[in-house]
Amino acid sequence: MSTNIARQPRGVPAGGQFATTAHAEPSLSLAPVAPEVTPTRPCRAYELTENSDGTFTYDEAGGRIVLEHKEPVTRTEIRRALRCPRSQGRVVDLGRVPGRRNSPRDDIYEVAGPESGAPLVIRVQDGFHALHVTSGNVHIEVLGGFKGISGRTVIEDGARAGVVVDGDNRYTVETRSSANARVALSKESNVDVRVTGTGAVHVIGGGRDCEINAKDGAVVHQDGPEEDWLPVTRPAIWW
Repeated sequence: MSTNIARQPRGVPAGGQFATTAHAEPSLSLAPVAPEVTPTRPCRAYELTENSDGTFTYDEAGGRIVLEHKEPVTRTEIRRALRCPRSQGRVVDLGRVPGRRNSPRDDIYEVAGPESGAPLVIRVQDGFHALHVTSGNVHIEVLGGFKGISGRTVIEDGARAGVVVDGDNRYTVETRSSANARVALSKESNVDVRVTGTGAVHVIGGGRDCEINAKDGAVVHQDGPEEDWLPVTRPAIWW
């Protein structure tokens, strides 16, 4: 068996003796794998991958970035880790704090992400952390620690943040004035979403124990099938 192969004419100074031939581009294209979504783990707009050097690779539609990793264990270290305007991006794991106070409302931490717009991802592994987001591209993942007592994130005027509540955790997400939030809830969670002022909140998921309360001119958007939307109430008296 023989195959006719196009060859370069004798004397032509081209690289190699065989001429190039036209061929079609491969049809296969590689796309990033979407993070797993289950009833206990709602959708995230990004994916985190831990690297061998302890950093994390942050993947989303807009691109990829490598984030440093912090695991603060004292209140002072937590405050420093969550206020990082000069950082190039960071993942902060919040676990149990030795000698902490008895109420999550007593341990309130201000959150200010990088001024560059790089993400600050906060993974709450244990309860008793109340977070006030004041600026930055902030993503908060509630992974555990809020079974018998509710945790809390407040997004202050002018700030934007995403909050994801996994599992059957109890949690409160509150936006103030012109703050905006994206909230993703598991079907087993018990979450109270409170929206005030002129801000907007986008909610996806949630179970029968979840509530959305909106006050004044606050706008509520819900993604997903309409039959899965949570009822929105506008109470006359705020807590």
